[in-house]
Amino acid sequence: MSSHNMIEIRGLDSHYKGRQVLFNIGFAIPHKKVTVIMGRSGCGKTTLLRHLIGLKPSESGRVFVEGQDMGSFDEKGMANYRRRIGVLFQSGALFNSLTVSQNIAVPLKVHTRLSDETIRIMSLIKLHLVGLADFLDYMPSQLSGGMRKRAGLARALAMDPEILFVDEPSSGLDPITAAGLDDLILELRETLGMTIIVVTHELESAVKIADQMVVMDRGNLLAVGTPDEIRSSQDETVLRFLRREAEEQQVNTESYLSRLLGRQYKAGENSTRRQGGVR
Repeated sequence: MSSHNMIEIRGLDSHYKGRQVLFNIGFAIPHKKVTVIMGRSGCGKTTLLRHLIGLKPSESGRVFVEGQDMGSFDEKGMANYRRRIGVLFQSGALFNSLTVSQNIAVPLKVHTRLSDETIRIMSLIKLHLVGLADFLDYMPSQLSGGMRKRAGLARALAMDPEILFVDEPSSGLDPITAAGLDDLILELRETLGMTIIVVTHELESAVKIADQMVVMDRGNLLAVGTPDEIRSSQDETVLRFLRREAEEQQVNTESYLSRLLGRQYKAGENSTRRQGGVR
């Protein structure tokens, strides 16, 4: 494993309810850079994220963190890994019954033995970092969508993670608020030197913040490179995604009706054929 890479994925497959959703995924995530994983809805990027944060187990030999095989982590090893990461979920995932500062205090209370006063001070520092220092005692319901995302980000930063995972940061936000969140992600990379992995389908945001872009489609890895390299790709699916063009759908009518109507269609089909068919 290269000393410049924080995470390496090697030949990762994944299944969900008996259906394969990731196919032989392999690429490296460099230290202290922003890697953006992107693709249209349903392409497998969220499943990949679940593997990387340990919510979905990986087979041994597939995902390595600074040379350590995640697939071989025992309970203690996984707990240690999770202390090294922060996660901003798509909705912010704040606890509605807790104030903003209490939300940020949760990981500090769970993983440290710091005093309540120290935790409150650290919570304020993290809120100041994301521009919410004046909203310490607000409830999540009193915040706008963009502010909830920032509060969720402050909680993700509570343990000073080495690796930050961000799921769809621009989802549900107006363009100005989304741009502000993009700027904040870049600022975190510069000031804190974190490795940041962002999952998004927003092309404009991806190009702005990415040091490395990863493009996926239907569970397959299509391209990995800098934004300039991705824009220079000759892969037609990548180009269609960059141009935001809808994919042409070739529908097999017989197959579609069979799936839709099941046995009823097949019975009618057989009856029609016995009568000589339809001209």
